[in-house]
Amino acid sequence: MSDAPRVAVYGLGNMGYLIARRIAARMPVWVRDLDQGAMERARREFAGQPLGDETVLGACDIVVLCLPSPAASFAVLRAIAPLLPAHCVVVETSTVNPRDMREEQRILQPHGIAVVDASVLAGVSQMAAGTASLLLGGAPEALAMAQPVLDAIAEKQINFGELGAGAAAKVINNAVAHAVMVVVAEAGSLATAAGVDCDKLIGLLSDPQMGLHRPLTYRYAQRVVGDDYEGGMPLDAARKDSVLALELAQALDVPLFAIQASHSVYEIAARAGYGRDDYAAIAKIWADWGKPAAKVKTA
Repeated sequence: MSDAPRVAVYGLGNMGYLIARRIAARMPVWVRDLDQGAMERARREFAGQPLGDETVLGACDIVVLCLPSPAASFAVLRAIAPLLPAHCVVVETSTVNPRDMREEQRILQPHGIAVVDASVLAGVSQMAAGTASLLLGGAPEALAMAQPVLDAIAEKQINFGELGAGAAAKVINNAVAHAVMVVVAEAGSLATAAGVDCDKLIGLLSDPQMGLHRPLTYRYAQRVVGDDYEGGMPLDAARKDSVLALELAQALDVPLFAIQASHSVYEIAARAGYGRDDYAAIAKIWADWGKPAAKVKTA
């Protein structure tokens, strides 16, 4: 432990407490939270020492943030940056956006302090069980300096590249999960109204060759990434199936939101001329929207 980095953890909420506890199993940890009860519990359970005077901050090698909002992270960093040694690395584990990571970098740069994003992809139970993942972004040298702490938090780590990329990946992952939850809730309501066994529906949708998996593992991973839309199920056929789903919902008096909105994408793609392409060609309309608009000639 004598050669281990000295670590300060800001934020002892449900996730932050478990992060601090995992780090404390390998190296000394100082902790800071507005909840004095959490501070006392950390002292009792894993020898987390209260982060007090400037001397402690001046000796820190790594600062870990697990705070409820970007504003809270900014406030902490503005307060402590002048007190930290230049070799220190800040590890942001909170769920933030890339622009928030760049703001943290802006706050720290004048003091020569690096920052990396290490977004936690897990729930509290996964962190407690040691099965959480970290989605990383930042300069390679900064990540290397933070590696002992990253390894203490989670064995599984995915490096997405530049600063903010890990944070973006976490936000995107959550957006997909939350959107899929709406679609699944709608599907379950349709199934119940239509007399479909929900347990069997779950088995169908979770089959690697069926509903939830194939759009990602085949149509996106191979068709969209490979820019290959030849053959396959035509977009017009997928649009027809989508109409049938809307008709079923209308007949059963089941309101739809996500599935209804998704149908509009197929209508737009069909009008754009992609009807005979594989239905993964819906991705083309986002590419089209990203193209510069053609200049209109004037007399």
